[in-house]
Amino acid sequence: MPLTLHNVSAAAPDDPSRRLLSDINLTFEDGTVTLLVGRTGSGKSTLLHLLAGMRPPSSGDIRLDDEPLWLRNRVIQTLFLRLGLTFQFPEQQLFARSLRQEFGYSLRPYGLTAMEKERRIQSACEDLGLGAAFDPDRSPFALSGGQRRRLALATTIATSPDWLLMDEPTAGLESAAAKELLRYVQARKAAKGGMIIATHDLDLFLPLADRVIVLDRGTIAADDTPAALCGNPEPFVQAGVGLPSCVLLSHALARNGIAVMDEGKLSPGDLADAIAERLKERRKVAVKSAPHAEHPDGKWQTESLSDESALYAPLSPQSQAAGLSEESAQPPAAAKSLWYRLDPRTKWLLYLLIVIGTMLQSSWLGLACAALPIAAAYIGLSRSALLGAVKLLKPLAWFMLISVGLAGLEWTASGSFPFVGFSLEHSLTTGLNVFRLFLITLASYWFAAATPYGRMVQGLAWGLGYAKRLKLRTDSFALAVSLMFKFIPLIVREWQRFSDIVRARGKAAIRPGAVRGRDMPALVVPLLLALFHRAEEMTSALEMKKIGRQNALLGHTESLRLTRADGIAIVSSLLLLGGLAALRS
Repeated sequence: MPLTLHNVSAAAPDDPSRRLLSDINLTFEDGTVTLLVGRTGSGKSTLLHLLAGMRPPSSGDIRLDDEPLWLRNRVIQTLFLRLGLTFQFPEQQLFARSLRQEFGYSLRPYGLTAMEKERRIQSACEDLGLGAAFDPDRSPFALSGGQRRRLALATTIATSPDWLLMDEPTAGLESAAAKELLRYVQARKAAKGGMIIATHDLDLFLPLADRVIVLDRGTIAADDTPAALCGNPEPFVQAGVGLPSCVLLSHALARNGIAVMDEGKLSPGDLADAIAERLKERRKVAVKSAPHAEHPDGKWQTESLSDESALYAPLSPQSQAAGLSEESAQPPAAAKSLWYRLDPRTKWLLYLLIVIGTMLQSSWLGLACAALPIAAAYIGLSRSALLGAVKLLKPLAWFMLISVGLAGLEWTASGSFPFVGFSLEHSLTTGLNVFRLFLITLASYWFAAATPYGRMVQGLAWGLGYAKRLKLRTDSFALAVSLMFKFIPLIVREWQRFSDIVRARGKAAIRPGAVRGRDMPALVVPLLLALFHRAEEMTSALEMKKIGRQNALLGHTESLRLTRADGIAIVSSLLLLGGLAALRS
């Protein structure tokens, strides 16, 4: 069951010209464990998603058993069912009222009998040490954090995929749970199927791996066995991965005359045995060649291995690159649109004037005129921002249309038989109000997408500076308002993340980004829980910032500078407000 990629490339969703992966040629053989390593942003998760059928490649071909995985921009359902993907922090995907229902959702596409489902559920729970905690009618939210994570992994393992793809499976796992996962990896390797694991935890998975692929900026920097890469670790260093502990220790020992790396000792136990064997050999040599080297207290003198500076000394000047951060490796691209370059105070004024002008309108003509500048404001936004607007506003538009339709329904009576009628007047009145709300939401998303969070806070704080002179407390208000705007793009990102999760669990052979109606419970519940968690984190951040005191973010407004473009935008917005006000009158 080989899984192959031929000249595969993947582009960024927001910028087709920027490649996340470039010309990847790989073949994964059945019964092997392959590690994907690389610094954050190197393309590990993107490659996993391509292999799992979550997104089509921009170019190239992906095949399973020599059959194409994609056909006419749709993943082949029969092949999709043979692939299993686990995400980072999988416990966030739980949504059902019971453990049985969680497993049932993942197993539903496979058409199994009740007996086979029960067998797979029990087997998966035992594999990950959930046997004692498993109660079919127990709520998954009554489990501990580690148990929820293992349960989420078990829902994928229960599908018994031919290829199991795991993205940072040990992130946040306690030591006992990580050992259970390792035991499962060992057992599955001996039984059937292949595994591809994206991880930063080389010390844990390296002894089990048959192959290691090092990714660097979307290309393959190295592809070899663990022993070969540990013997020549330069690809790890150049890719900024950092060196495994076994390599650091082995090279430190080699500087002290004890060579063990040539034997491919990768696990702590094997390395300890090799060190003990080398020490015994050295002692035998010392006895034969230098009997006078005995220490006055009766112990043999050997080179000290306790020098920590020698242990962690760099092997080459390139090793200093192993700790480079993602920010230094991939600096963000400068925004080219005018909206991104405007002063945040200008954008605050634009947003407020557009909202005021929209709220003034009480006719369809007035709202149509207000919609024109809002639509024009979207020109120049990034592709990702435009896609986010579509994903956010499409369900909102459907909700408003349904609301308008329901508002027009009314009960009427003809004789003794009541029936449902429709009032066009009531429907149009409601439609006017919800369309006004739709335009304001559209303007709010534009403002949030075009203004970085920090600059948004600075612009608002500057505008409230006059209120501070009156001894009014405005810091909390400024941060609260900016956080509300921060939530708008956050909802879009979280929606995309959880839509990928439900596609992977529900095996929906639909276009990426789409969600089936029956998958909505599996999407909405985790999405709301994640948003509540983010809100709690933001609340804690507000408390840590000691709201009520002047903090650095609100105080630094000297970096704000008005330009000629800001002046033109301000004058244009004032004229726009005047026109909308005149239209109302």
